[in-house]
Amino acid sequence: MRACDVLVLDDFLTTPITMDTTAKILNILASREGKGATIVTSQFDPVDWYKSLHDAVIAESNLSRLVSVSEIVQLDGPNMRKKTRQQPEENSPA
Repeated sequence: MRACDVLVLDDFLTTPITMDTTAKILNILASREGKGATIVTSQFDPVDWYKSLHDAVIAESNLSRLVSVSEIVQLDGPNMRKKTRQQPEENSPA
């Protein structure tokens, strides 16, 4: 993962993670620091990520690497997955 130009963490912290996984994320982010872009998508605000990371020191280390050099893009609007699922029904013959 150190060699890739862009690392994408999709649905970051949507499911609970273990302390071991938290430490692995820290190792990955530390090894990539200054070497490539990291894109994080999440349904939660970065402030809420602290609650999901078990150790306060590791949480701070992880999140400072992600948030301190980040550009946050907030997307609001309708659930596009729901709209996509409903579309075939709307187009079906009556």
